[in-house]
Amino acid sequence: MNKNISLILAASLLAAGGAARADEPAVGTHTFYLGLAHIDVNSKAPPLSGSKAFPDPGAQIRVGNATTTGFGYTYRFAERWSGELVLGIPPSHKIYGAGVLANAGQIAVVRQMPPTVFVNYHLGEWIPKFHPFVGVGVNYTYFEKKRSTPTGDAISGGPTRITLTNSWGAAAHVGFTVAYTKNWSLTGTAAYADVRSKMRAYTTTKDGVDELSTKINFRPMVYTLSLGYSF
Repeated sequence: MNKNISLILAASLLAAGGAARADEPAVGTHTFYLGLAHIDVNSKAPPLSGSKAFPDPGAQIRVGNATTTGFGYTYRFAERWSGELVLGIPPSHKIYGAGVLANAGQIAVVRQMPPTVFVNYHLGEWIPKFHPFVGVGVNYTYFEKKRSTPTGDAISGGPTRITLTNSWGAAAHVGFTVAYTKNWSLTGTAAYADVRSKMRAYTTTKDGVDELSTKINFRPMVYTLSLGYSF
């Protein structure tokens, strides 16, 4: 399991021993929520390699952050356990040059759809109306939009087509719910998902098609704040 996921779970499970037991939402409760999600990308990728050679440290890339509307659904299937589906409006991430391309600015854009399923363990009511939880799950990230910018085309030497492979990976999050009433609540979470993809760039030149590729480890931290309705 990824080190970041392990740290998130360890911090929460260590605290769980001190959680006071209190009334939780009834088994069978459905909750729908809507709010904001900020994706803090800490991408890491080796230099682009292929038919072109670049001087040290090579042509590198980094992926920018994004904020979007998040929404999802939670079902309380046991006293302390729930299942959760996390969705959102697909965010677009700007891709910037790094290494010898550090001054290039934005060279591409990618839009992703990252549905994630969690199984959550609820730690009880620590203070009035405050209910923390921890969860583990699986993330699937589908890269829906991949486009080189005019700057990216110019650096590559011609019109450039980009592809990214989709990603399956483990995910974990910690969070809390503040129950205002029986039906309405506010939930905040911090999540990490293992998202990796192979990116390829195909550039059409007068001499043919040049191909460059790299493997991106996105290493995203996702922070959410949502309003929920339970019934």
